[in-house]
Amino acid sequence: MGRYKFIAYDESATARYIVVWSLQWQVIDCRRIAPHRDLSAAMRETLHQLEVQGWEAEGDTPYGFAFIRREGERRLLMLTARDPFDSSLQSFDPFKNNAAH
Repeated sequence: MGRYKFIAYDESATARYIVVWSLQWQVIDCRRIAPHRDLSAAMRETLHQLEVQGWEAEGDTPYGFAFIRREGERRLLMLTARDPFDSSLQSFDPFKNNAAH
């Protein structure tokens, strides 16, 4: 039985985003990562920059996210394909196109 290969760090032809969220899902910081960039390296660089600012990761990021903390404050660092400022619907609505019938 093979192990699941997580694809978050695979090279992509589209932009990715590294986002720092509050625990209430408010965007605190967002960095657009250009297509074909080494996403693992981009995440390591971001974690390093956060560590310089005093943030500490609560774990590794093999699945594209980690909680970070500093002085009693906790945030979520996440690699995502979705622009966090995109206001379009994020879920499938099976009734959306059938409303006129």
